[in-house]
Order: sequence, then structure tokens, then C-alpha cells
Amino acid sequence: MGKFSVRRGLGPLANLYVRVVSLTQLIRTLGRSVVWIFVPIYLSEVRGVPFFDVGLIFFATAMLSLPFSLYGGNLIDKIGRRFAAIITPPMMAIILLIEGIVVAENLSIIILIATFLLFEPIASVQGIVDNVIVTEETSESERNDSFSIIRIAANIGFSFGPAIGGFLAFFNFSLVFFVPMFITLLEWAIFVKYVKNRDHFSVSQERRLIDFPTGDRLFIIISLVIASSFFVAGQWGTTLTLFWSSVDHITNREIGLLYTVNGIVVVIFQVPINWLFVKVRDHIRIAAGVMIYAVSFFLLIFSSNFLFLVSDVILITMAENIISPVIYTVIGKMAPEGKKGQYFGAFQLIVSFIQPIAPVMGTFLLGRFQGDDIFMWTPILIIGIIVTLLTLKFGGIPSNKPVAEETKISP
Repeated sequence: MGKFSVRRGLGPLANLYVRVVSLTQLIRTLGRSVVWIFVPIYLSEVRGVPFFDVGLIFFATAMLSLPFSLYGGNLIDKIGRRFAAIITPPMMAIILLIEGIVVAENLSIIILIATFLLFEPIASVQGIVDNVIVTEETSESERNDSFSIIRIAANIGFSFGPAIGGFLAFFNFSLVFFVPMFITLLEWAIFVKYVKNRDHFSVSQERRLIDFPTGDRLFIIISLVIASSFFVAGQWGTTLTLFWSSVDHITNREIGLLYTVNGIVVVIFQVPINWLFVKVRDHIRIAAGVMIYAVSFFLLIFSSNFLFLVSDVILITMAENIISPVIYTVIGKMAPEGKKGQYFGAFQLIVSFIQPIAPVMGTFLLGRFQGDDIFMWTPILIIGIIVTLLTLKFGGIPSNKPVAEETKISP
């Protein structure tokens, strides 16, 4: 009886796989958030790459991830999640090692860009693996809390990663790559020890090498609507980092601290946000988050004071808390047994068509309207309003039909 009570009190944390994915997410974001945030600054400030070109580099790595998303999802269904989980961290470690050497020795920037282009494709496969593991190993009733716990763990890593990165960049930019390389190897060791394949991990081994749920129109529509939120949310990252650095003229260490605030707010408020929205339908929750995102970015026109920026980051993070866990819960609800990888891969593919446009659009606006903040952020606000309305109109799973009926696909 006592053991049962303890497990019940732990909730999703009683699940070994939730704990494993949470820990690896913490480790992964601790290291890679450093790279993701400070690569744009290094390219722009140290190597003199124009803002728009930086945006194009991030666009290119995201576009390159498209086939990896689709094939990776199908591959997980066919050969099992363990293989994908243990093969990707060493690949990422090699990339980080090469990038660190390039920066330390001031080698050709082409090598740095070429290796960085592989960053997002590998990361997308890892994200699909994590989503598949959690979806397969949790019940629908605990899935939203499970994804929230994993996101909290990731943001604990994100709380420290950018702040550490700010100091690493201050001493030597090569450390921004070397330190995450060693952290990635720790992530690999955890997967090797704990991740196992299911005995019946695939029901689709006789299907084509790459399958896409084209017969599931509801899934495709909802995925497109959800993915459109990244037009707005995607300004968080490359665009915002460059805006803070070049327009607001805050230091690398202050940028790291702002991202640390983001991580801390996720850790503190993710669970209360879930409680607040527990009776709110998923698409309404997503719409609310998009609108808060858009308003938060628009508020940047009013001040560059550091304390104001901290307050704005808190508001942006609230939008993130509202949207992020529920996105994967929605996809998990719609994915049939044995096709979790295919559905998460298909969703990642759709997101990867849309998400890369965000930094390209943002860096274009930044380069075109630098010094005219209202022209920089007003288009983002307008897009946010449009996406909010589209989500309210088309983003809901019909409540009068079982999800299982809506997610059947043609053989």
C-alpha cells in the first residue's frame, strides 16, 4: 500500500522512461542551447556574416531536416527506437568536435557552416525518438503531464546552458562547442543503459520504406494549423538573439541570463499552467499561446531596459508553457499504435516546412528595419492574430467522433 502511494504521488515520474527521457533532455539542452544561441552571435559579430545570411543558414539546416524527419520516423517504427536513440548522440558529438576545432584554429567558415547544417537533421530524429518513447510508455491520461515534466527537465538545462555559454563565449568561443560535445557523450551513455525496444515495436515492416499518413486528412489539417504557430513562436531564438545583440546592444552574458530566466520560468510555472488549462480544449490553448507570443514580441518596441526585457521574457515563456506540451499530446492522440514514429515524423516534416521561414522572415525584417522597431515587430503581431483565428477555426479534434476513427489511414 505504501509503495502504491509513493508511485501515485510521483505521477508520471514513477515511469522509468519518463525519467530517462527527462534526464537526457536536461543534459541535451544544457549543452546544445549554448550552441544554438551563440552560433548566430559568433557568425555575425566575429565572422561578419550579415543578419539575413545567418537566417538563411538556420533555414537551410531546418530544410535539410525534412527528409530526416520523415525517414527517421519510419525508421523508428521499422527497426526500433533503441537504435535511433544510441546512434545519434555520437554523430552530434563528432559535429561539435569539428566545429570547436574550426573556431579554435580560425579555419574556414565554410567548414563550420557545413557541419552546422547537420545539426537540426540529427536533432529532429532525436526529438521523434523521445516523443515515440513517451507516447508508447504512457497512458493518454498521463501523457500531457509526462511531456510537461520532460519539458521542465529540458528547461532546467536551458536555465543554465545559455548563462554558461555567455561565460564560455567570453573566454573562448571554441568552448561553446567543446563543452557540449562532452555533455552529449553523457546523454549517449544513459540511452545505451536504459532504452530498450518494445517486443512488437512495429506493425509496418511490410510497408514502404517511407510512409506518410496521406489518408488521414484530419491529422494533416490539424498538423498544418499547429505548425503555423511557429511563424510566430519561431522568432524566439535566432531573430530575438540578434535583435537583443544588435538593436538593444546588450552583452552576451546578459543574453545568456535572459535565456536563463526563460528556463527558470518554465520550471516554476509549467505545472501550474497545465492546471489552469486542464479543462480548456487543446486548440483553444494553442490559440491563446500564439496570441500571447505575438503580443510579447510586439512589446519589444517599447524599451530596451534590461529589467523590462526580463519581464517580457517571462511573458514569452508563459506563451511557451501554454503551447509546447499540448502540441505533442495532440499528435499522440491521433497516432495509431505501431505508427507513432510515422505520425511524429510526419508532423515534424510539416513543422520543418514552416518553422525555417520564421528566422528568415525575422532576420529579413531585422536587416531591413534595424532602428525602426515598430516595423520590425508589427508584421509578427499581425501574423499572430491570423494564426490565432485559424487555430480557433480549424485546429480542434471533433469532440463528437472518437479519435481512433479519425486517425485510420488507407492501406
